[in-house]
Amino acid sequence: MFAWSAHGTKWLRVLAGAVVALLAGGLLVAPPAHAEVAYPNPLPDFSHPNRPHAPLFRDRSDLPIPLLVVYATFNDQANTTEQSIEDRFFPHTTFKTVTNYFFANGLATIAPVVETFGEQNNGVVLVDLGASGPAIAQDAAERRRRMLDLADPFVDFARYDTNHNGSVEDSELAVFTIFTSRPGTDYCGQTRGVAQGRELDGKRVAFRTGDAGTATNRMTLAHELAHQVYELEDHYGFGVGALDIAGPTCIQGEWWFETNIWHRMHLGGQKPIVAVKDGYVDLSASSIGQAYLLYDPEKGTDDYFLVEARDPAPGTYDENASDSGLVVWRIDERNVRSGIESKRGVELIRPDGVRIPGCDDEDLDGREGEDPDNDVDDDRDGRIDEDVKEDDGNCYGGSDTDAWNPTDTRTVLRTMNAAWADGSPAKVAIRAIGRPFYADTSNEKRFLAYLDVRGPGILIDPARSDGNAPHPTVALGSTFEFTYPVRNTGEATDTFEFTVYGPDGWSATTDTMTLGPGVASTAVINVTVPTGILYDRTTLRASGRSTTNPDVRTDYQFLADIVKRPLVLTYGGDRSSDYSDPAQLVAAIRDGITAQPVTGKQVTFTVGTDTFQATTDAAGVARATWAGGSPGGYAIHVQTPEDALYRGGSTVAPFTVNPEKATVTVTSDGTQAAFGATLTLKAVQENDGHPGDLTKAGVTVTLTPTLGDNSLVRTAIFDAAGNATIRLNASADLWSVNLTTNGGFFSAPTVESSLALYDPGATLTGSALGRSQEPAARSGTQPGTTVLLTSALFYLGTHPLGTTTLTYGTKLFIASRTSWMIASGDKAILETTGTFNGGPAKLRATVTDKGPLFRDAFIVTISTPNATYTANVPTATGNLTVRTSPSR
Repeated sequence: MFAWSAHGTKWLRVLAGAVVALLAGGLLVAPPAHAEVAYPNPLPDFSHPNRPHAPLFRDRSDLPIPLLVVYATFNDQANTTEQSIEDRFFPHTTFKTVTNYFFANGLATIAPVVETFGEQNNGVVLVDLGASGPAIAQDAAERRRRMLDLADPFVDFARYDTNHNGSVEDSELAVFTIFTSRPGTDYCGQTRGVAQGRELDGKRVAFRTGDAGTATNRMTLAHELAHQVYELEDHYGFGVGALDIAGPTCIQGEWWFETNIWHRMHLGGQKPIVAVKDGYVDLSASSIGQAYLLYDPEKGTDDYFLVEARDPAPGTYDENASDSGLVVWRIDERNVRSGIESKRGVELIRPDGVRIPGCDDEDLDGREGEDPDNDVDDDRDGRIDEDVKEDDGNCYGGSDTDAWNPTDTRTVLRTMNAAWADGSPAKVAIRAIGRPFYADTSNEKRFLAYLDVRGPGILIDPARSDGNAPHPTVALGSTFEFTYPVRNTGEATDTFEFTVYGPDGWSATTDTMTLGPGVASTAVINVTVPTGILYDRTTLRASGRSTTNPDVRTDYQFLADIVKRPLVLTYGGDRSSDYSDPAQLVAAIRDGITAQPVTGKQVTFTVGTDTFQATTDAAGVARATWAGGSPGGYAIHVQTPEDALYRGGSTVAPFTVNPEKATVTVTSDGTQAAFGATLTLKAVQENDGHPGDLTKAGVTVTLTPTLGDNSLVRTAIFDAAGNATIRLNASADLWSVNLTTNGGFFSAPTVESSLALYDPGATLTGSALGRSQEPAARSGTQPGTTVLLTSALFYLGTHPLGTTTLTYGTKLFIASRTSWMIASGDKAILETTGTFNGGPAKLRATVTDKGPLFRDAFIVTISTPNATYTANVPTATGNLTVRTSPSR
């Protein structure tokens, strides 16, 4: 960025990178005064028009200022057009023209001069300077003189000698000379005088001109024009950055930032409000935003702070401002034209406390250019490592940490209490910097700050740490604790009352405390929300007031969202039942804040397609009974509706319907003739007082044969009395029986039994001898024992008759009663009881009749009270014959 100084010809560039210099000694806090200092009435006019810093440095809005723009073209460059030059400067009603910048910032109204060149009276005259090299190499003052001489035929300069003293002066005519820029250069400007020469229309030239190339951005054109129109002093050496017209402006490309409030106060009609009472103020970053001035009458009117809101919003003249937030200026009226970078009359006070270096005096020690390298102790403090490297010609162009904005995590400080420029403590400060509650819903950047000036005051600061207003969510009928820091910002001890105000029906406690000057504390307020209100958002107001002076009061507004009271809905009923048993559905409702039961609340239980309504009793409990359903898994949905006080609620509990418990027994005979054999069963359910429907119970019977190969499966349904009959249609065999319930409605233990189905026409006759081939001794068994089986069995009706004997070595079994003899194919199985070696015993034998040409085989087991004898006998001699009925 480049800009010619109005008082010199040095080039200025934006300082590249941030320069950090910490304030020595930390923050300065003003000690409490022992007596109040009264602000005068009327208040001083800080623009002091009767003693301006320079003759033209004053409000010149009383009359339009005529502007002549003389454009020099070259015969060896790509020139622009008269219209293009006009569009840079005029009209004053078009956004982003030089004259509109002046107008929009509350400065002068600048209008084109009367002229006869080209498009007449548009304020622009074109002149031809021939080749660019000789023209630009010419002394700038001489080149300007030559341009004015060439423009003279088209302008009546005499009409602008309004005081008729024979000269046209800066106070009478604004002139800007502009020439075609050469590629890559000529993009900055200067404001200087015009060389002596002949009179123009009989008038001496006593004015300066702003001067620049066509590559110069319009902000720089405005900067240079302000030098002539207002005798503007360059402040870029003061570190004002991209926040004021007097800052550095030269870059290759357009950019814009507004004139700061100090210049607008002196040069335009915008006056800051002089703060004479402690309290909050709302600052807007809009073009009509209000600024404030803080001063101490005891210190005088030459020292003061200015605070304004700034925001780089697109479509505004601050779109390239360096930062968003509150911009604080420290003013020392004695040094606004000091020309010394370390003695700053207008200084940006940044949140980080860093004093930004100047253009040539980077260490701000009052000496320029003495330390080009960073290996010299330029401030003579005995250290060289901390001194900032100087880069002559660089100027601070702004940083996005220039403004006070605690919503920016890099600029979180919320109190500006810097000292005066001379280092003496300032007894004024800016505190609680933040944003008002309505800023969250506005596109316009607004900021809130508490101005602490001389006199009594009470600061209340409910804002969050980021400066945003609190926004609590509170429940109807609840009492919540609201706390906020407070501080006596007056110079005397006082007693204050703190509370919170809301609409009708709201109530709050009051916290009373006595605070000395500058003493901080915390107010603790209990706020009660009414019930029965219809709005869901309201404005609350935290308040602090003096009990001795009703004029000493501070209010802080914030939003609160009101919600219905939460409730806690829990399910505490049954989570399972048998299918025919009723289930108790129980829900409890308690207040989510107090945990007290909520009475009279409607509750809906839904299980499957069944719905039940209930109301909570004095204990907050609602009950219903569900008759039950089919076995399986269910979800119990419990709901309570929203009402005027409470939110709705719902919960879900899993529920299982189990089969009813029962037992199943076989009631039919265990021995039956195979033809027409049936199995009769009895189901008995658990006596729990809620019998189920036994017709929903089924049974599956699996029959596994001993002699045959194929199992059989039979099913049946019980009748209402629990009886079931199954016609087996099974062949003669000794069947293992397995019974399981099915259908899902009942569950019973599995039943294991046996069923002997015999052939009434079957016989087993003969005898056979052989040795036992048991692999190892087991109980009473003796491998290799000689065993002789003799049998003559047949059926007479339903009874087996005949004899059975078994010789086991020297021991003899003699049958006394045959339980059954079952023959199937070539095999027979029998069970009989008798005596073995004189004692009681039971014998079971399985015989395989292999025919007359083969040796038969039998397996026998003898069970006695003391031992078991087993023999697996391939016969050596004899013959056992198995016969069955012809039809089977």
